[in-house]
Amino acid sequence: MAENKEKNSKFAAILSQLRKERGCSQKKAAADLGISQALLSHYEKGIRECGLDFVIKCSDYYGVTTDYLLGVSTSRYGIDEDYLYKISNEGSEGTTMSAISQGMKILLETAVASTEGTDTVRYLHDYYMLCLYRGALTLAKSGKLPSEMFRLDYTIGHELASAAISLLDARFVFIEDKSRTGADIINQSELHTIIEEAENYLIQNLISE
Repeated sequence: MAENKEKNSKFAAILSQLRKERGCSQKKAAADLGISQALLSHYEKGIRECGLDFVIKCSDYYGVTTDYLLGVSTSRYGIDEDYLYKISNEGSEGTTMSAISQGMKILLETAVASTEGTDTVRYLHDYYMLCLYRGALTLAKSGKLPSEMFRLDYTIGHELASAAISLLDARFVFIEDKSRTGADIINQSELHTIIEEAENYLIQNLISE
């Protein structure tokens, strides 16, 4: 009985949080979900329990998994939070890979939750894709990936990818302006790890004499 109350409480809190993140009034959300505002209010306060059909409808409406809605998982989109750690060696390397995985997840979830979600997610997708492409080119040049995988010459591909990344940053420069006063992100530890590691790298390799 106590376990059911706890699950309902988690669902109520998450349901309310998702609506507020979307900037949607309770009246509009209720209309979109096909229920009365009073009933949605009861769900968000944990006064009443809803059926599975409504959970699925909310999952589609807010674009998150049912597990996230029910408080079973912390991943909104079903991303395996430990998959990079599992394929990494134990120790510091595994921890770093896990932090990279978590950092990317946090950035994507923050982008989706923002009012400019679609454009921001597209920016991050293209940015990560191009960064990974540059890394793949480097591995190909060192003989660790077959050159047949690539249509472009290594030098041309690397230079074009670098130029495209710079162009993406220039077009989406307003992200930097907003991020300085952006809202706090839940569980930022992994992202902080990546930021600290990246800045240490830049300072040691590009700034220090």
